[in-house]
Amino acid sequence: MGTQIKLLTKWQLINLFGINVLFHTSDKKARQKALSLSIVGLFVVIVMLIYVGGFSYGFIRLGLGDVLPVYLIAVTSLVIFFFTMFKTGSVIFQKNGYDNISALPLYQGAVVISRFIRMYFENLLFSFAIMLPGIAVYAYFLKPSISFYSIAVIEILFIPLVPLTAATLFGALITAITSRMRHKSLLGAGLSVALVVVIMVGSTSLGSYDEAALNTMIHSMTDFMTQAIGGIYPPAMWMGTAMLQGDFLLCLLCIAGSVLAFLAVIALVSVKFHAICRGLFGTYAKHNYQVGALKQNSALLSLCTREFKRYFASSVYVTNTIIGPVMGVLLSIGILVSGEEKIMEFIPLQTNVAGLIPFLLACVCSMMPPTCSSISLEGKEWWIVKSLPVSTQTILDSKVLMSLLLILPFYTVSEVLLMIALQPGFLETIWLLLIPAIIILFSCVFGMTINLKLPVFTWENEVSVVKQSASALIGGLGGFLLAGVLVVPIILYPEVPADLLKLLICVLLLTATVMMHRSYSRVNLQEL
Repeated sequence: MGTQIKLLTKWQLINLFGINVLFHTSDKKARQKALSLSIVGLFVVIVMLIYVGGFSYGFIRLGLGDVLPVYLIAVTSLVIFFFTMFKTGSVIFQKNGYDNISALPLYQGAVVISRFIRMYFENLLFSFAIMLPGIAVYAYFLKPSISFYSIAVIEILFIPLVPLTAATLFGALITAITSRMRHKSLLGAGLSVALVVVIMVGSTSLGSYDEAALNTMIHSMTDFMTQAIGGIYPPAMWMGTAMLQGDFLLCLLCIAGSVLAFLAVIALVSVKFHAICRGLFGTYAKHNYQVGALKQNSALLSLCTREFKRYFASSVYVTNTIIGPVMGVLLSIGILVSGEEKIMEFIPLQTNVAGLIPFLLACVCSMMPPTCSSISLEGKEWWIVKSLPVSTQTILDSKVLMSLLLILPFYTVSEVLLMIALQPGFLETIWLLLIPAIIILFSCVFGMTINLKLPVFTWENEVSVVKQSASALIGGLGGFLLAGVLVVPIILYPEVPADLLKLLICVLLLTATVMMHRSYSRVNLQEL
């Protein structure tokens, strides 16, 4: 069994983040794509390290240094829990290849253990990325004892175990509940979006405090945060206390408890692995078909309908791409409720707020358009699409059209709310409608262009395409970053008529969009 665990674990790890392709492929294009993904991943890690370091520095400046290690452990555990919970079913109980695995002379325990090890190493990256910069900042400014460093290094290795254990149980439960539901992906996506909305609304509630009250609250927060974290997630409190007090015994007890819980879940899943998989993947059908009215649509509309069906069949796809438009609606509601004066407090610029709102709305609505991963999600079925007797332009335009139709309801609601809140004049109304629409169109076409350049068809689960691919990162943030960049000239050059700058921006964006559209229409899909 040990040999099987070693081989299966190696197979799991070399396929993680495209490592196998990067070092062993003979295809230059595949290697270049893997290298590009590695560079993008490295950039994301660097940004995350800087962010956590700055956040930790802010904690120390506010006098919350004593609670920082506990808070970092709690945040790391929370991130691991949520990232793992929604992909447990696709990693531990992955449907692809189950028939082959079950037919091989393998111990089911070896299969389960190898997949848990893969998830452990994947989550260990989160542990290092969050804990290391925070601990480094804490050590630099507060100069703890040597025992602090020793315990910190040990605990970083074991922090993922408890949240991974809990996420596996909850993820398996959610997968079991939704596996027989007709619209299970929509249910999972709805729960995820609702969670994000609750977090966003809760995080903005601090804006209701004035500065003096907020400062008083922050300086009295140490005991409150310690008690809150201890009540919600006691292991974070225990590990943080062991780190701060140099208590090796408490550290070992925490590690022992984490390891035992982790091994217990592995044993439970190993014993029931095939039974769980059969329950999840088993299907039944009623053969009571009736021929109804037949409908005929154009090739573009038929492919667009197919895209919508593919889109709503994946909860990960929906969750990752619908957050931006939802944020746009929340932004509009916030402006309507708070008023223009309240928005001025968050925008320390001497400029017309109504002139910036179109770019702000475009920023959030253009994040992660579905087109940035729609080609990659075709996976092994891409050959079917390529073999259809329709033009390249029709196939790709159907994906862009689906993205635009998906965003349209959110865009419409946001615009109506902003019209009521801002009461703009004629030209301001034109720009409020036109600028977000053009940037959203640009982002969808840009996402398609990038996905054509960086497609990934050999994936094990959708998470690696939707969340971890270079195309998703570059194409998904293109419109978001562009909207932020385009507003800079309006702010820096107030002497230039803003309407003239906005007209120039719209013309340039439409020109770039048309050029990208013509470029991808000439792509030979057979070469992808």
